[in-house]
Amino acid sequence: MKQTDFLFLVLSICDYFLPNLIEKHAVSAFLNEDFLRAIRLKIRELRPPGRREPHSCALKEHSDTSFTRKEVLSSPECLSNPVAMDHWVLYEPKVQNFPLVDGLFFVDTNPKTLVGLRMAAAGEHHKMTSTVRQFTECLAAYFSGWEELSQYMSWEIIYVQHADSTAMNGWQRCDVVNSNNVSKKEKQKIAAFWKEKVRQYQVSIPSGEFRRDEALRSEEEPSK
Repeated sequence: MKQTDFLFLVLSICDYFLPNLIEKHAVSAFLNEDFLRAIRLKIRELRPPGRREPHSCALKEHSDTSFTRKEVLSSPECLSNPVAMDHWVLYEPKVQNFPLVDGLFFVDTNPKTLVGLRMAAAGEHHKMTSTVRQFTECLAAYFSGWEELSQYMSWEIIYVQHADSTAMNGWQRCDVVNSNNVSKKEKQKIAAFWKEKVRQYQVSIPSGEFRRDEALRSEEEPSK
């Protein structure tokens, strides 16, 4: 049995998803097609005040596409050179206190889409402009040609929660706070970008949605 299928099996036969399991392991569960298929149906948009037009997330729009593999992102200081960005590769940072997201991937849309995955146990998860700045600096260190690639890139963030947690129902702000490493002008620019360009979504994961036979299906079915 593959490691991702074993992990999905363990999560699916528990009486409930423990919040700390979601935070630590749910990124890898996205590699399982049954898990991916199930949550795509449950993703809902969180819109900021004043934005009326709905926007379907890339993960839902490309329902026929699965991840090709997972790549671990180590500390930027350990990289000799940035790597080329690939679409539908699940990137998982293995860095303590990595900013903003727990996993991310890119979708070949026009313009390209960056999708961040945030494992959220409960409550609100408002961001600070300095956190967003730190996140973009990390991506510039990881991926070659990031400045050019990201120029017109759209952003989406999916908050993944256990069904028993208090669900997010509102759009998560990006607050402008005092920070020595970000100028006032740049903080305002980041906050405006967050409000106007970053789409947010939420999905709750009830353990009862998944059966043991579904977790094993990808192992039992012959490769196509």
